[in-house]
Amino acid sequence: MDIKELKDIALELMDALAAKKLGEVELELDNAKIKIKAAEPAPVIAAASVAAAAPAAAPAAAPAAESADAAPAEEQLPAGTQVKSPLVGTFYSSPSPDEPPFVLVGQQVKEGDTLCIIEAMKIMNEIKAPCDGKVIRIMAQPGDMVEYNQVLCVIE
Repeated sequence: MDIKELKDIALELMDALAAKKLGEVELELDNAKIKIKAAEPAPVIAAASVAAAAPAAAPAAAPAAESADAAPAEEQLPAGTQVKSPLVGTFYSSPSPDEPPFVLVGQQVKEGDTLCIIEAMKIMNEIKAPCDGKVIRIMAQPGDMVEYNQVLCVIE
């Protein structure tokens, strides 16, 4: 097994660790052993880590800090049409775990194409593309809990 394969496996394990909110993942293959531990607190995506720095400046103002978190995160989004979640639920990028995702970054979509599914109360809600364009960013990972009005993806 070469170093590139090990790196790819390690990256997949880190993604699984973050997505499933696990504390530790260990994998042993042939002559290689990979062990990845989550930092305290659990790892966050890059956009969230920049936004998380804002509350440290004003810990007493919790409601103000929440609105400050949202503003920097939205400023970092690429220009384009933001597709937002119409409800609270669990994000899924494909119809089932063994099928390919509805869309990938860089893929052209037409208005009305299914972008993802949000599961709420055991009901699968398809999220459709509001316009024609190219998907330039997907903001959620399969299994992530999404909030109402959270940006799911950006279409250029």
